[in-house]
Amino acid sequence: MIRALISKELRQHGFALGFLLLLPFAGLILISSHGLLRRASGGGFESVRLLLLTFVPLACLVLGQLLIAQEFRHKTQLFLEGLPLPRWRMLAVKFGLGLVMILLAAAVALVYVGWNARRTEAMTPRFAELLALKSAGWSLVIYTFCFAHAFLGRYRVFFGVAVAFGLYGMSTLDVPLSEFGPFSLVDSRFAYERFVWPGDALAVTGGLILLFTGMGFFVGLVRDSTVAAILAEKMSAREKLFFTFLSLVLLIVSGEVSEHRKTATPVQMPGATEADRSVVRVLASAAVDAPTRAEIAALQRTVSGVAVDLDALTIYLGCRSYPPVFIVHRRDLKWREFSNGDLKASQGVLVRANLTVPDFKVEELSGWLLHETLVAHTNGLAERERNDWILDGFEWWWPRSKHGEISAWGDALQAVHAAAKPLNISPQQLHRWYTVRKNLEPREARVLAGSVLALLAERHGTASLRRFLADRFGEAQPLDARGWLHDMLRPNSVRLRAATGLSEEDLAAEWRKAIALPP
Repeated sequence: MIRALISKELRQHGFALGFLLLLPFAGLILISSHGLLRRASGGGFESVRLLLLTFVPLACLVLGQLLIAQEFRHKTQLFLEGLPLPRWRMLAVKFGLGLVMILLAAAVALVYVGWNARRTEAMTPRFAELLALKSAGWSLVIYTFCFAHAFLGRYRVFFGVAVAFGLYGMSTLDVPLSEFGPFSLVDSRFAYERFVWPGDALAVTGGLILLFTGMGFFVGLVRDSTVAAILAEKMSAREKLFFTFLSLVLLIVSGEVSEHRKTATPVQMPGATEADRSVVRVLASAAVDAPTRAEIAALQRTVSGVAVDLDALTIYLGCRSYPPVFIVHRRDLKWREFSNGDLKASQGVLVRANLTVPDFKVEELSGWLLHETLVAHTNGLAERERNDWILDGFEWWWPRSKHGEISAWGDALQAVHAAAKPLNISPQQLHRWYTVRKNLEPREARVLAGSVLALLAERHGTASLRRFLADRFGEAQPLDARGWLHDMLRPNSVRLRAATGLSEEDLAAEWRKAIALPP
């Protein structure tokens, strides 16, 4: 009966199996005949390593599709289940046939390369054993994984993509995959290591082989193979929609993580004037060949003033870290013209300004830097539309409150009544601040938002407002999706109620009532 099953598989898939056996020879011929590939691979058994990394995974996926997935999808296994033969033997025949094909292809590749390299490679029994064990271990773990993966039926594509993205994500997080189990068997030393026995790697690989094999047979045999048959059915419309959405989310998240994990080049400013205060670091240099005494004095004065202002800010917010600030003096810039250097958030904030222009004020530069550094500190979350009103308001309120010592409600009340357009606030406007700022002048939008913060300080105490602002800006946000998720789970309404006991509706109603008082 076993011989009949093997004969059936060969008749059904003989052409595909024969094609798979020819592929490694085609790859070896391609590498050996192409001069560039041959020189890049270093010759010898490096070409076998290349085949193991490319051909074996593809061949195993094809074998899983032919021997398992296709059988259950087309329900041809029902005929075999009707025979007087245990199901585990039927699966064992399929498993063994695919395993023999993969090991045979790897063995033939090793023999072929070894024969061609017999005059250039110093072959020893130990070296041959190492090559055979590494090749067999890698081929077995990939085949058993694909064998178990084939039983997932309609979910196998999504699962395979998730595994690929998981491995890619771990590589971007600097996880040493090349040192783990099967990956270390086919690392860069595969074709050259002749003495060191990879005992730990072989033990881990053997454990994975047993695990994947057991998983495959378990899914294939549990509940009389009904689980595997159900999984092989076509996806419903809801399942397709769900997995499509989930795949897009995984793609976006992995892309963001990869982008933010890229190492940012540190900003170097040799000979710069520097000031360090607590977590604040400010550097300034002149983009000129020979700075004058006035320019050197302006650099020192600006660095000290900005460091003092930002230090007070970080103390108020309770920051344990803060982006470094780089100031570049440019003679060609005009008064109040601050040019952003567009650094990555992990690098800090770079600003270009003319420090010697008449009427230049350090306080104005500090106000500009307050906005940009908080955006970098929160990884852009402070500029999200539903959060931006707090940033605009803080930028207006901070200098007028004498760095949080007073409420500044009198200044806010006067500024609101002096605005060219009538100002009003509602919970909906707090969530659509870009629209509010579009309908108002930027200065008026900052006045409106600043008056809300001033009202909180006046009516509920400066300590309550400080807790609210520290909760919003104090903690550095990670450069991945965790910051976005935390902002979604803890919106401003939750932060406001925790700090002041007010809802956004109560805050808007209280502001409208208070603003009706005469200035």
